[in-house]
Formats: sequence, structure tokens, C-alpha cells
Amino acid sequence: MTRGDFAGLIRRMAKDKITVSTVAIGKDADIQLMVDIAKWGRGRFYYTDEGATVPRIFTLETQLASKASLVEQPFKPAVAQPGHEAIQDIDWKEAPPLGGYVATTLKGNGEMVLMTHQEDPLLATWRYGLGRAAAFTSDAKGKWAVLWLRWGGFNKFWAQITRWTLRTGSRSDTVASVSRVDEDGEVVVDAIDSKGEFVNFLDSQVGVVAPDKYRTVVELEQIAPGRYRGRFRAAQEGVYLVGMAQRRGDQMVGSQLAGLVVPYAQEFRDLGVDESFLREISEVTGGGAVAQPRDVFLQNRRKSRLWIDLWPWLVGLSAVLLIPEIALRRIGPGALGRMVARIRALRHTQGGPGREPIQ
Repeated sequence: MTRGDFAGLIRRMAKDKITVSTVAIGKDADIQLMVDIAKWGRGRFYYTDEGATVPRIFTLETQLASKASLVEQPFKPAVAQPGHEAIQDIDWKEAPPLGGYVATTLKGNGEMVLMTHQEDPLLATWRYGLGRAAAFTSDAKGKWAVLWLRWGGFNKFWAQITRWTLRTGSRSDTVASVSRVDEDGEVVVDAIDSKGEFVNFLDSQVGVVAPDKYRTVVELEQIAPGRYRGRFRAAQEGVYLVGMAQRRGDQMVGSQLAGLVVPYAQEFRDLGVDESFLREISEVTGGGAVAQPRDVFLQNRRKSRLWIDLWPWLVGLSAVLLIPEIALRRIGPGALGRMVARIRALRHTQGGPGREPIQ
């Protein structure tokens, strides 16, 4: 058995900022190899004779690894996206330094707004569907941001982040409701203008994002003055995101976001045994209740046939009767009777004195 190229593999992992620690258990372990792997992987080597200590080693290693992601060095934030809404109208040249941050990696669809002196993300934002999210890798308390608490742009910075993550409000003259009807989701929209009058003949559409991220567009039909309705398929379990838009020509009249949650199937929400339903099934099908589990196998048993070959048994019986049949033919019925009489007479004569044969 040949040894693999551990050195090359571990060094490639180290280039991708992956550390490798090793644990050798018992004297039979290849301790030198474990030491080399930990050295190549820029990790730590542990040795133990007892398997019970392995969980404690893993816990210690996890604690040490988590501390390695903390960068406690003073730095001034650098702007990576000057035009982002969350950091506009703030003089970042006057921003005081931060005392540290948690080292992270930017996701592929994320946007780095502020970065550290090591070009790690300090403020990152991204969009998920119609939602928005932001991550700040330092803190907003007295540990790392003690100077920021006295900075004039501190409150404005967090207010703009909060405002950016909040969803935009909907038009007050459009009210949409989403409910579930059988296996479909039903959208009902009421359009009312500022005077309280119904708004008719609008081009109404609904965009639906299913739990599996499949997107559909549904046209709403006007069913009453100012009321529009449409349905979409909602058979999957999960959350459906519904976005409604109403237009008259190129002008947006109303818009609103809504949602629909489809829980698991109704039969899974009934806990325990539905005895009344079971009795109803048995009555409809002409059955009955089973008191004991063993009675299940005593009723409505299926009849089956099993074919067994009898010729082996008949051949054996013929072989057993063959010898008596030959003897009967050779001796004859009369000779056989005389032989039996002689045997009886012989038994009587051997019975001893004082005994007389019965006449």
C-alpha cells in the first residue's frame, strides 16, 4: 500500500486558507505523519491514549479556531461602494477607527460596501428575491466601536442601514389579500381611489414566487366594482411570496406585497387515532373492529392451494408391499393358513404343564 501525496494536498488546502489539525489516538498511530500534516496545514497536533478524550480535543480545537477569526487590530473603514444608499451623505474620512472585526468571506451574490484594512468585508449587503439583508462584521458597542459611539455619523449610519433593509411600503389605495382555497392560492385585490370610489378596468397582475423558487405570473380578472381576483397553484408546502401590480396604460396605480404560508397536509395535523373515521370506514366496507391484534390474521384469510407430488410416497409404499405380495404368491393362501395354525399350536405346547389348550 502506497502513501498518498498528503503534503501536496495539504499545501493546496493551506493556499485556500484552510487549516488542518490532527489527532493521533494510541501508540499504533503514525505520529510522525500526523505531526507533518498539522505542520503543512498550519494547524495543531494532538495525541491521546484514550478515546474518551477526543471530544474534549475537538471542543478545544473549535474554540481555538473560532478565536482565530477575530481580528483585533485598530483600523479605519474604507469605502468600497460610494454610491450605496446605506452610506450616503457620511464623511467617512472623519470616521474614527474600529478596534476589531470578525474575518469573513464575501458571498458570490453579495456586495461589499465597506471594507477593512485587510480588504475583508466590514459592511456587506445583498438581495434575496424582494428582500434585502445587511451584515456588519464589527460591533456597535463599547468593545470595538467605543470611538464610534461618540462619532456624529454613528446614528445616521445605522438609520440608513435600517431604512435600506426595510421593504418599500405599498399604495394605501390598494388592498390585497391572499388565502388558500383547496390546492390553490386566491388573490383578491380591492382598488379604491382617494375619494373612496372604486377603480375599474385596470391591468392587474400578480407575480408569485413558490417555495422551490419557481416564478409564475397570474392575470387578475375583475369580478366586481373595484375588485379583482386570480388564482395560482399552491400545492407545495412552504411560503409563497406574492407581488401585485395594477396599471392603467404606463401609469402605476397600485402595488403591494403579500404572502401565503402552506403548512403540511391536513391529515398530519390530526394527532392521535381518529376512531370515528375508522368506524365509518368499517361500516361502509362491511367490516368491523378488531379487539386483539392477533384477530387480524383470523378474519378474511385468503384461501390458497398447494400442489404436492404424491408419487414418491406411492413408490415407497409399493416397495414396502412388494415382499409380502411375492411371499403370498409363492406360498398360497392355504399354506399361509396352515403355517399360522402350526405357530399357534407350537405356542400352546410351550405353555408348560397344567395348561390345556382351549377347545
